Amino acid sequence: MSLSKQLLLLISLIFFIVFSVNFVLSIGNIKSYLEVESEIHVQDTATSLGLSISPYMSNEDDPIIRTMMNAIFDMGYYKEMSLVDVDGKALVTLTSADEIAGVPSWLASLMPMKVATAVSEISSGWNISGTLSVTTNPGYGYLKLYQQGKTTLKFSFIIFLIAISLLALTLRFTLRPLRAIEKQANDISAGNFTVIENLPWTLEVKNVAQSMNIMSLKIGSIIARLNSKLASLSENLKRDPLTKLLNQATFYVNLKEILSMGQSGYAAIIKFDDLASIAKNQGNEAVNQLLIKFAQLLEQVQQSEPRLSTYRLYGSEFALLCPTLNKDEIIALADSLKVAIADLGQQYYIDDLVHMGIIRFERSSDFNKLSPAMTEAYEQARKIGHNAYFIQEESMSSMSELDWKATINNVIENNMPEIMLTSDAYNYDGENPVKIMEEAFTLVKDSTGNPLAIGTFFSMAQEFGLEEELDKCIVNKIILLMEHTQQSVPVTINLSMTAVSSSSFCAWLQARIELTMLSPGLLVFSVTAYSAAKNLTAFANFSLFVKALGAKTLLKRYSSDIIAINLLKELHIDYIRLARNLTQDIQADSNKSDLLDIMHEVSSLLDINVIAEGVSQEDDFEFVKKSGIYGIGR
Repeated sequence: MSLSKQLLLLISLIFFIVFSVNFVLSIGNIKSYLEVESEIHVQDTATSLGLSISPYMSNEDDPIIRTMMNAIFDMGYYKEMSLVDVDGKALVTLTSADEIAGVPSWLASLMPMKVATAVSEISSGWNISGTLSVTTNPGYGYLKLYQQGKTTLKFSFIIFLIAISLLALTLRFTLRPLRAIEKQANDISAGNFTVIENLPWTLEVKNVAQSMNIMSLKIGSIIARLNSKLASLSENLKRDPLTKLLNQATFYVNLKEILSMGQSGYAAIIKFDDLASIAKNQGNEAVNQLLIKFAQLLEQVQQSEPRLSTYRLYGSEFALLCPTLNKDEIIALADSLKVAIADLGQQYYIDDLVHMGIIRFERSSDFNKLSPAMTEAYEQARKIGHNAYFIQEESMSSMSELDWKATINNVIENNMPEIMLTSDAYNYDGENPVKIMEEAFTLVKDSTGNPLAIGTFFSMAQEFGLEEELDKCIVNKIILLMEHTQQSVPVTINLSMTAVSSSSFCAWLQARIELTMLSPGLLVFSVTAYSAAKNLTAFANFSLFVKALGAKTLLKRYSSDIIAINLLKELHIDYIRLARNLTQDIQADSNKSDLLDIMHEVSSLLDINVIAEGVSQEDDFEFVKKSGIYGIGR
């Protein structure tokens, strides 16, 4: 019950108690007053009437006696009036009914009134000639009492309505700030750190509003500061410390993302042939300056071609990603780069500085085959000439598009995905580690029984519009496996954004969850941060939908440069799984340790559980364990 209703109920109850006591006392006082007035009135009537008829008592049969008594009695205020002579003989007797029109019968039984009787002796000369007795009719007292009670009730009810209306109006203005405070609290819990601009005039509520504003501003500033620091750390982790180009881990992540998006283009590896001799002849500092200048050269090329991204893999190796470029464009780019490289080599008196191996990739390309292919193209370039490049146009796919489509349809129609529960994650807060999550891994095979690259498989399913049906097939098999093994630990189920954004998939998922005997809380639906970032609204709506079913959601391969921390609460997620590279060699990189601390702090503020996966090295594990995050996968 709301506070306003409670206050209205309380005030109404107090009003009713006060009114009841006052009404009872008021009616009682009126009744007493009417009884006393009745006694006085009947006595005055008896005395005056006796004096009026005494001159006529010499003749007891005189009709004027009855006339005078009738005139007084007909006024209706009397129940009985009688005149007797000295011998007790009744000369005149007048009576009337007790009931009065308009007075309910229950009033007389509920509040009986005392009947007043007055007696007056009538004298004729010096002798007593008779006795007159007059008795009041209580009906008129009841009528007066009834009318007074109705009037009191009427005006009391009007006053009550006016008082309640004024109270409701006052409460509306008084409690309106509480609704603003409630909205502010909900905004804070949703990650929106708002403030109340119009402070209430009620002192106590005003103090609460000011305290809420202070808290909101403090938490908001903390989150903003941590988000800024985390973004800076994430950016540092993505870049090579010497050249400031993107590093090897980022290269592979970006290449996978490009393949998952179905883009085609070119990737290149650029390698210095003999840095060791340069270091020997000119020193290590000269080598560092050469690498920096080469990185600047690549950045200049990138400025002329925005679709290009540049990387330093390690040591003497650099790489380029050129999505959406066609063959003519990549040749023109390679030629201009070759000229610039030759000019740079002249500064160090080196004719043959680097060679480039360039390969073409497309949606169906096998990621695992791309790196060996780039190395092979590089070796071919070395055979051509100084600073030469070689472009390999052959597809890196093991199957044609028709073969891929047939294979995917066959997997879906025959329910062929194989499901394994892997990637156990444990919580290490207590003395003994507690398993908190497993991941469902999908394995698919071609017609000959050979495993297919799962990333390429899903990418091709998206190409043919089969991604949603594939997700339904896999989710169903995972639930069946969990039912068979009587799973008691939550399982991460990977979904595509196509399924997440689909109303038909959501309807199917709801029906499937309602059929299973599993607790919905064991189902944790996962999407990569990179995929979710493409449509945050759809993912947030899916998270709310999943919560309504009792299940949970997880963002995998999370990094703050993909989705800012201040947006996480709006996604309504339960878990974050960090990208593996964030916890590898963590003690050797202060940026990673700082990032982990910040993630733990922010997740505590936002009530989101953080899990680190693939922590294989013992030193890394001990460090991550001490950080206090929710779970670790080895």
